[in-house]
Amino acid sequence: MKVVALISGGKDSCYNMMQCVSAGHRIVALANLRPANTDELDSYMYQTVGHQAIELYAEAMDLPLYRRTIQGSSLDTGRNYNQTEGDEVEDLYELLKLVKEKESVEAVSVGAILSDYQRVRVENVCLRLGLQPLAYLWRQDQESLLSAMISSDLHAILIKVAAFGLDPEKHLGKPLADMEPYLKQLSQKYGVHICGEGGEYETFTLDCPLFKRKLIIDAAETVIHSADAFAPVGYLRFTAMHTESKNGASQTSDVVARALPHGSCPCQNAIDKMTEEVEYADQAEDNRQEFTSNCDLSCQRGHDLPPSCSPRSSKGFQWISGINGLQSQESGIQGQTRAAFTHLKSELDSRGWKMNDIILVHLYVRSMEDFGPLNAVYKTHFGINPPARVCVQAPLPAGQLLQMDCLLHDWTEPPEEGCFHQKDALHVQSMSHWAPANIGPYSQAFRDLLWGPEIKRPPLFVATVPALPRSATVELHVTAVQDDPIKRTSQHMTTKLAYGSIECHSVMSADTSSASLSLSLTVPGNNLEVSSVKGVTDEVVATFIKAMKKMEAELVPLCARVFYKCSHSQAQGIVEGLGESLRSSLGESSPSMSLVPVLDLPDSQILHLSCWLSL
Repeated sequence: MKVVALISGGKDSCYNMMQCVSAGHRIVALANLRPANTDELDSYMYQTVGHQAIELYAEAMDLPLYRRTIQGSSLDTGRNYNQTEGDEVEDLYELLKLVKEKESVEAVSVGAILSDYQRVRVENVCLRLGLQPLAYLWRQDQESLLSAMISSDLHAILIKVAAFGLDPEKHLGKPLADMEPYLKQLSQKYGVHICGEGGEYETFTLDCPLFKRKLIIDAAETVIHSADAFAPVGYLRFTAMHTESKNGASQTSDVVARALPHGSCPCQNAIDKMTEEVEYADQAEDNRQEFTSNCDLSCQRGHDLPPSCSPRSSKGFQWISGINGLQSQESGIQGQTRAAFTHLKSELDSRGWKMNDIILVHLYVRSMEDFGPLNAVYKTHFGINPPARVCVQAPLPAGQLLQMDCLLHDWTEPPEEGCFHQKDALHVQSMSHWAPANIGPYSQAFRDLLWGPEIKRPPLFVATVPALPRSATVELHVTAVQDDPIKRTSQHMTTKLAYGSIECHSVMSADTSSASLSLSLTVPGNNLEVSSVKGVTDEVVATFIKAMKKMEAELVPLCARVFYKCSHSQAQGIVEGLGESLRSSLGESSPSMSLVPVLDLPDSQILHLSCWLSL
């Protein structure tokens, strides 16, 4: 992609440019925001110290430089940013808008490492302008990152210090490479951010592999901003600088590849697959796997069933499953998507829910070719932080192009005095090494889990579907709880049948507040007769209820996803009867049912039911 690099003069913005080039992108312009009539601006967003020397970057890199004077201030300082007249973020918008018009750029290089505040605002501007933010340094380990910068021939000096242990008289102007051991000591002793992410210091880059000419400081003076006895604040003001040519000029991409520690972008293969959604939609026809020949979809029934809804748990969770757009009067995926959301909103209204109560969506599409057009409609129904989402291709019944299952949550009790409720979403849209950019309008969710030898592990279930987004080969769906894994309890049951067997596994959390239940029906060969379908359905339901009772906890089954082998002649009949049989046995405590046809299941399984239970 053609990239404009946001530069401050610091190490982070320069090193991120190197990562962009290593990833195969092309830097075509530079952009900088500067303060008016001052050396440094008290800004939440921008490094401005050293701005007098930024003009030399255009000469050093032989690229056009676009600059704008910061006119706004920090007005909207909330967790999320909304377009606000007079905010300094709008200066960034106007600057990047100009660059896009002049240079036809597609992406923006951003040197953010830790600040959600900066990331969210840059992503807001990029979203409004249709640009892709590239933040390859985001959330990288700071000690490793600093070492990588130094070892990649990036030469920077400290231009500002503002932390305990850093002295303007001693440390200003020192090369970053010379300061690295001392910065590590300060980090270990006092918790100083080794890359300066807490404002402990700022840097100015004099040379890096992207520069065709290096910067030379001819004269500078030290300015003491605060003579604090413990943590004095001071910075360098450059009064004279020039550039000098570098010997042995080489192809920029080759120089960067040799300079970077890994020789290339460490997630190059992943980045290669991350194209724009429109491009993906155009190419989907080539990648699409034909699956209709494997099973007669036209004979499938069940797509006209009404949505299924679980009871609402005491913790405020509820599932609504089986939302589709078959009632659409328009043909095509966008018409069915619009109809599906109309249907969904009607279901929510009837139960007292709102769209912003949705925290997770399971989306099944009949063809990944519809991924882009579907998202164009989907994103209009959610705000800044849409719910998390998983999307796979599945052989849905004939004529049905999509199916949605939604998990909703709202607190059932008001907060205690002095407390408040808050929903947090992790919605990272920048492309980085830490996580790929979202390829659709949904938030991510991440949590590290530590497994040990005594921890009760839920069974791993594998299903084969026709396609995943971006030609991925594996997608993991994980539901996690925060507890002591060693204290979890597990159960295993096997029910022998004349034509096969039913295996059931369950794992309950340490505090007995939630559990997962996994049930599979195995039928070797083609031993199941049509006359046995009703009996098999009853056996599956009986095993499910028996497993629930063995948990000896007041848990409510919320969502049962039933994956069934679409090519098996009797599997369709079994799953069609499951919902009615469960409702007959459990009444209002019956879970919502999501029926998902798949191409294949492990071993000789023809059906797999996965259910989450909660108080």
